[in-house]
Amino acid sequence: MSAQYPHAISIKIRSSDANSSSRATSTHPAWPRLRPHLILIIAALLVAVILGCTSDVEPTPYDRDLFTPITGPPPLPIIFAGKFTVAGEPGPADQTIYAEFIHGGSGNSTTLEGEYVQLILGPVSVDDIEHGVIGFYLGTREGDHVKADQTWEWSAIAQPTNQVLDLSFPHLPDS
Repeated sequence: MSAQYPHAISIKIRSSDANSSSRATSTHPAWPRLRPHLILIIAALLVAVILGCTSDVEPTPYDRDLFTPITGPPPLPIIFAGKFTVAGEPGPADQTIYAEFIHGGSGNSTTLEGEYVQLILGPVSVDDIEHGVIGFYLGTREGDHVKADQTWEWSAIAQPTNQVLDLSFPHLPDS
């Protein structure tokens, strides 16, 4: 720097020769220390995304050793809906009702005041068809549940069918 310009900044520019295709690059001095942390952060984000993409619908548990799937296309489902009572009174809203065979089960249906809708179910195994009885439950599969007084005898159908079936439960689940 010259005395004429005391506050001037000196900049050195590195030039490359005409035959070189590489560019001058500079890494930040902290990069070697941050690299392991960055890799851990990216890995944690990937795990969080993968775990966050799970479904809330829980399949009916069954013993895979005793499970014989139906060959060919699956039978068409029945879509149940109707009124439901608990101890003779219209059932409360925001309860969970589900249905199941031996192996196949419906998704959960959240109730309205005194009624349930969109309980969709079809058999998935040979045992489901041979046994042929659908049970209905108030509560959750993994927690406390109460079985309805009614069941439904499965029979093959030619198209998806809406079936009105009123259900009665002796009491609400404990949990």
